[in-house]
Amino acid sequence: MARIRLALLVALSFAWQPRAASAATIILVRHAERISAMSADALLSPAGEERARQLSVVLKDAQVQRIYVTEVRRTQQTAAPIAERLHLKPIVIAKDDVDALLRQLRKSGANETVLVVGHADTVPLIIKRLGAGSAPALRDDEYDRLTVVFLAKGGKAQAVTLRYGTVGP
Repeated sequence: MARIRLALLVALSFAWQPRAASAATIILVRHAERISAMSADALLSPAGEERARQLSVVLKDAQVQRIYVTEVRRTQQTAAPIAERLHLKPIVIAKDDVDALLRQLRKSGANETVLVVGHADTVPLIIKRLGAGSAPALRDDEYDRLTVVFLAKGGKAQAVTLRYGTVGP
């Protein structure tokens, strides 16, 4: 039932896109659950690997054309299932170089869909800097938020936030 509800929410969010007909669609998620909070480059836990597979299922029909990740392996692991499904090679941009990522995102063409796998501290910042308003901070245990930003020509942005996979507290 939860999977059906999620699919319906995702379908509705993408159905909303025609209102912003010449908009780029930017999907932002935090990396999935990591195995250890102690290591800066911790790998995904089994729960994180499952969430990455769930993300691949949720986005399989979203027509993602590019994927951005950071040099941190858990972002790459989170993107791996959807990248493999779509035969895309993720583009690595340094975690601390949000400006470079924003430059790339603003170059996205009309009706282009892009996935960004970031971090708890970068995802809300990217949403805000794209002009889609303030996003609440991500809690340490929050991995299920998926934000879709519609970035129209001229920079006007609107966002829709959804949840995917096993929903956290």
